[in-house]
Amino acid sequence: MDGFKNIEIKNFRGIDHLKIDDFSRVNILLGQNSSGKSSVLECLLLMMGMSNPDLPQTINSIRSRNYSSFADLGYMFHNYNLNVKPETSSVLFDDTKRHLSLELTYVFDEKSQPDLQNGQIPTSETKTFLNTLKMLFDVEAGQHKSTHECSLTVNQQGLISNKKLAEGYLEKNSVAFLSSDLAAGNPANDLVELAKRRLKDTVIEQLRHFDSRITTLEILNNVAYVGLEGINQLLAVNMQGDGLRRYLNIVAASANPMNNILLIDEIENGLHYSAYKKLWEAIFALATTTNKQVFVTTHSKETLSHLNEMLEEHPEYQQGMRLYTLAKTPIKGHQAYKYTFEGLSGACENDVELRGLV
Repeated sequence: MDGFKNIEIKNFRGIDHLKIDDFSRVNILLGQNSSGKSSVLECLLLMMGMSNPDLPQTINSIRSRNYSSFADLGYMFHNYNLNVKPETSSVLFDDTKRHLSLELTYVFDEKSQPDLQNGQIPTSETKTFLNTLKMLFDVEAGQHKSTHECSLTVNQQGLISNKKLAEGYLEKNSVAFLSSDLAAGNPANDLVELAKRRLKDTVIEQLRHFDSRITTLEILNNVAYVGLEGINQLLAVNMQGDGLRRYLNIVAASANPMNNILLIDEIENGLHYSAYKKLWEAIFALATTTNKQVFVTTHSKETLSHLNEMLEEHPEYQQGMRLYTLAKTPIKGHQAYKYTFEGLSGACENDVELRGLV
């Protein structure tokens, strides 16, 4: 299985320092509001997209559910302190080590300074704003260590004037990120890949757990349609309500073998509690079949209860589950408290609160 053994985060958003060890196949992140659950998912995404300088702004746009400007990248810096770089480190299951840092700086760019002529050297007065995001990263495999840099530069109107990619680096992993925004996400790419591999029936089988009337699933003009018993035409999934759309997005991304890592933020959004158990079963089964790693955040106690029920019925998945409660403590700062299946089962049996420290 490709993926993360651990991750260490420094000075990213609201996290001053956090280390999480012993990741497994399916990892669930709990915690109170602003405990850093979504930030951990974002760091995992950045670690697998280190060579993509567009990614930080894309992540901000997902979080804001709207357009995100270049200036908003400052929100990725802890306490908006642009002098302290956000840093993320991890060890992968193949023992490769990764380290990434972000830097907002000024870089003179002739494309963004057309008024400077005849080789004029920019003065301090020219440096009016931070115009460049740099992603500085290194990869260490055994005795070999490579260092890379990619960057994005904008002009004073916020438009991209220069983009530099990391030369000589090719990312082998593919990550799918499903945000908490129910209006976002389109399963079309996953479904097309599954159709090419003749795996679409796998998704249809899982969808029938959600609605037993579903008979077929098609992609037309980049839109997902389902066929229902008793209805003589296909129906657009987007018109069937949040629940089916959310369920399909998760199942399709889980089934797609091209996704090495799957990140799901607030898995319960849009779903009735009656769907939780079957969805958990689908995630574990498909993650095992496709040999992928999954990270999930949730606020729902019912979600955990149904996860526990599913794991009791499927002991083959129990060792592949890790659960972490994230909390910012007064003395030690951000901490991650780990639970295995036994801890989850005991908490459910004794009605112990795992979603956050009170």
